[in-house]
Amino acid sequence: MQSPDYFVDEQVKGPFQRFRHVHEFSQDSEGATMVDRIESAVPLGPIGRLAEKLVLARYLQRLIERRNRHLAGDSTHE
Repeated sequence: MQSPDYFVDEQVKGPFQRFRHVHEFSQDSEGATMVDRIESAVPLGPIGRLAEKLVLARYLQRLIERRNRHLAGDSTHE
């Protein structure tokens, strides 16, 4: 954590071979902006990469977008 600029969630144990989620914050004239950066690696070689491409990438994107809408106070897309 480097308050107020960013913080990082990193998997210690779980389904990913590696998972790192960086939340970066910046101030602008409208208030605060948050940018999410995700780095991940999946286990199981080619099968894992195929699952990542077909399912996991889209799932993670939707999850982050939904969470960000919630943080922004937009409940119209729940």
